[in-house]
Amino acid sequence: MNLTFRKNKLYSFRLYFLALLLIILCIRCEDKFIENIDRSDKSIALTFDDGPDHFYTGMILDILKETNVKATFFLVGNKIKENPKVAERIFKEGHCLANHTYTHINLEKKSFKEILSEIQQTEQLLVKVCGESNKLFRPPWGHITNSEKLGLEKLGYKIVMWDINSRDYKPGISVNEIVNNVMRNIDGNKIIVFHDSDFRSKASRENTVRALPEIIGSLKALGYNFVTVDKMKAISQ
Repeated sequence: MNLTFRKNKLYSFRLYFLALLLIILCIRCEDKFIENIDRSDKSIALTFDDGPDHFYTGMILDILKETNVKATFFLVGNKIKENPKVAERIFKEGHCLANHTYTHINLEKKSFKEILSEIQQTEQLLVKVCGESNKLFRPPWGHITNSEKLGLEKLGYKIVMWDINSRDYKPGISVNEIVNNVMRNIDGNKIIVFHDSDFRSKASRENTVRALPEIIGSLKALGYNFVTVDKMKAISQ
């Protein structure tokens, strides 16, 4: 009986260790789902998720215009319908518009047919604004399975995640924390994620707006130039 207990305990420990290892690996790779990006130059991409917002997106666009910086906005389809003029302004001011589903769904809880419907609905709205689709897609929360990724890539979509998470979505996060989350992780990293809206339209993005000028100024002082994701230099094959 003692031998059986010990074997069960050892088996349970191995399962626990394996689960812990998988969690660690997932955390490590969460922000690294970007392929074929040349990291040798000093270009960097600011990206904004969950908009367009009727209030905060405009404030962010004002800052980008004042600092002569172009960015990439991963837009939610139902937000485009709510704020079409904001989406049009993003495009007219030379920024890149990309796809973030229609209702900010969790892909892991949906069928591929449902996922594709969400993406295609938003793609139609983006084409109305931009005249064409760049097929850039970022899954909400970064949740996507390998099979979903492969399925979308077969249809021509490019999955874009991030290197640096500003974590500006966290309740109560300060301006200094947002700045530090970005600046302490800059070395060799290329794509930063911010949020210009809350997909539920409840949370404030005031501190994102307040942090942005300091982050842009610091990156310029370090010699970085700003590009949109679609203009990032690919690694030569």
